[in-house]
Amino acid sequence: MVTLDMMPLVQEVTCPNCWERFPPERVKYVATHPEQYGDLRLGDQALRRFLPTYFHPDGRAIDPKGGLCHQTACPRCHLLIPRVLIERPTLFASIFGSPSSGKSYLLAAMTHRLRRVLPRDFALNFSDADPEANAILQRYEDTLFASDGKEQLVSLDKTGETGDWYQQVDFGAKTIAYPKPFFFQMSPIDGHPNADNASKVSRTLCLYDNAGESFQAGADRPDNPVTQHMAKSGCLLFVYDPTQESQFRRLLAGVSDDAQVTADRVDRQDVLLAEAARRVKTYRGIPMTATHDRPLIVLISKFDAWQKLVGDKRLPEPWAPHASKKFCVLRADTVLQASAKLRELLRQHTPNIVATAESFVDPKKVLYMPVSATGGPPTRMPDGRLGYLAGSLRPMWVDVPLLYVLSQFVPGLVPSVKQAGNDDRSADSTAFSKEGATS
Repeated sequence: MVTLDMMPLVQEVTCPNCWERFPPERVKYVATHPEQYGDLRLGDQALRRFLPTYFHPDGRAIDPKGGLCHQTACPRCHLLIPRVLIERPTLFASIFGSPSSGKSYLLAAMTHRLRRVLPRDFALNFSDADPEANAILQRYEDTLFASDGKEQLVSLDKTGETGDWYQQVDFGAKTIAYPKPFFFQMSPIDGHPNADNASKVSRTLCLYDNAGESFQAGADRPDNPVTQHMAKSGCLLFVYDPTQESQFRRLLAGVSDDAQVTADRVDRQDVLLAEAARRVKTYRGIPMTATHDRPLIVLISKFDAWQKLVGDKRLPEPWAPHASKKFCVLRADTVLQASAKLRELLRQHTPNIVATAESFVDPKKVLYMPVSATGGPPTRMPDGRLGYLAGSLRPMWVDVPLLYVLSQFVPGLVPSVKQAGNDDRSADSTAFSKEGATS
């Protein structure tokens, strides 16, 4: 008989929903027998969570009515925990930004690209660890990239503050709504330098998304802890939209005819970032004068709308083949050069964003990256919304933020070099064309 205690497990599990920490042996199972409906935390329509006493010879738990079980749950909130979180370390990451910053498009483009780039170029599997939990994101990917050949304009719904984005848990005197995370597996495959050591370097990615409205005053309450995961995350991704800034709009006047540049939406994104910093420091018990010790990636979105400020070419892929030709290595120098140039661009035109970011997180751990989820401008749809031609999107650098984080903070998954070697393919040493201007 194979039971949980016979498998390689992490020493401590962190619930991705309520963030309770507990040893693997405390994990609960989800009953399957039809007479086992009714759970203390999740109500009459949910199957009961229980600590198993009996196991089937194949390792599955047996519920009190004899049902064979395989799903696991948190002992505190009773919400599902993918089994892979018990078996391997987890990288928690949070993405946030103002309303209409392009966050939903960026997230869908990011996971769509990573599903292709990681296996093809880095010999890494990147797949859903829990397809049911990832259903919203899968739908977004299909809407934008799974074209059936018909020319149709499509758009994405904004991230919700209620409904399918959250899970309700009853703690007796109060009911708490927890945001739903997305889960992905990352593990070496044939050709990767650590393919024979996959069990030690593999990771689970737990990714959180938030509506921009979640950072408004009063939106984060004890019964609605929508942004508290940011204090737990190993990496923060802040989506900054320059087309919402008056200064960038003036720079782009007569240069870009993108509808996003002339849209009515203007937000104080420095205020949102400052509120995020305040909450993270409060939840972690960090003095307001201190800096957070985890990386912050400032994703400067809609690059296709403002790229003429730094040159008018597509961004080259910042990686090159290893001498073995079996996998690629990330060009860290290209990423860092792009970051330095974008930091200077922001410092000149929106210095409050740089100042807020680098008072929030140690400046050595703040990176600035250009990203475009679509690769081109939107079209005005008949209902007035902005949309894109399904299947025609050409994202730029949406995969680079996570690749860089993995290369720097998860040893053994994504190899990186500071300079390209003689065996690497020809590539520009900088992300931007030399004729690009920053003023």
